[in-house]
Amino acid sequence: MLLDYAKTQSDATVQREGNPEEFESHKRRRLAEKDRKQAHEAAEAQKKLKRPAASNAPDSGPARPIKASRGAGLKSSNPGAGAVVPEEYLPPNKILFVQNLPEDYDVDSLTSIFGRFEGFREVRLVPGRRGIAFVEYEAEAGAISAKENTAGMTLGEDSKFIKVVYQRQ
Repeated sequence: MLLDYAKTQSDATVQREGNPEEFESHKRRRLAEKDRKQAHEAAEAQKKLKRPAASNAPDSGPARPIKASRGAGLKSSNPGAGAVVPEEYLPPNKILFVQNLPEDYDVDSLTSIFGRFEGFREVRLVPGRRGIAFVEYEAEAGAISAKENTAGMTLGEDSKFIKVVYQRQ
């Protein structure tokens, strides 16, 4: 049987043996130490995520692409690979990505919709891909107001709902 002693006194011991002021002081110290340890562990976890993989060592030979080493449907074994953020949670930026556009909408018709918002710069349709476009603003503020006011808008004869999200960085 192994026996280890506690490094610090428990709250119950301090409360029983000391006065209320000592107990409050002990409790504050304990909570501050707990917060410090959690912050340190979170920082260490971030370092591990940002640290390059061991396969990048100079004597490890040529590195294989991650996709080739991953089986279909399996999670990545690379802890540095970031999870894909859903489109609705992307951070704001000055370029909007517009999807589900009717085929008959061109640059001029999209400019008339998105041009009324502050700082509008341009609309770019993607060649060879119908139904998607990028709308650029001079500042994030214009893109934010445009996204809030046009997301879910219905366009065209079939009343298609357009999807407006921030462009991935």
